[in-house]
Amino acid sequence: MRNRRGFLLLEVIISIVVITGGLLFVMRVYSTAKEALNRSRTFFKYSLLLEEKIYDFEERGIIEEGKEDDHFPDLRDYFWEAEASSLASVAPELNDLCTVRLDVFRHQSSSEGTSPPEKYSLYTYLNKKK
Repeated sequence: MRNRRGFLLLEVIISIVVITGGLLFVMRVYSTAKEALNRSRTFFKYSLLLEEKIYDFEERGIIEEGKEDDHFPDLRDYFWEAEASSLASVAPELNDLCTVRLDVFRHQSSSEGTSPPEKYSLYTYLNKKK
């Protein structure tokens, strides 16, 4: 019998395929985790902006029915829109409450032109008067 000192070409090819498959799996897991982290950061930022506007409404003390919109002072790409409506039409005993839909938008600029803004919404009930 002959003494084998090296690897067969088939063994080398199989080991390369196994290593490549493992690397592809690890890269896919990494990119998915990175995407989830970015999405989580975005949701957290929008939730902080929404919370800030809710506190502004509560601090003001009087919530008027209708629509309002404006930009956030420090963030030029972000703006908000709020729509409040009374619950008195649903039930007279709910006259002091109103529903508030609060949206936060972010303008997105892309190389191909303008795209629709990202939108995150919050629906809540607030007292009309403090």
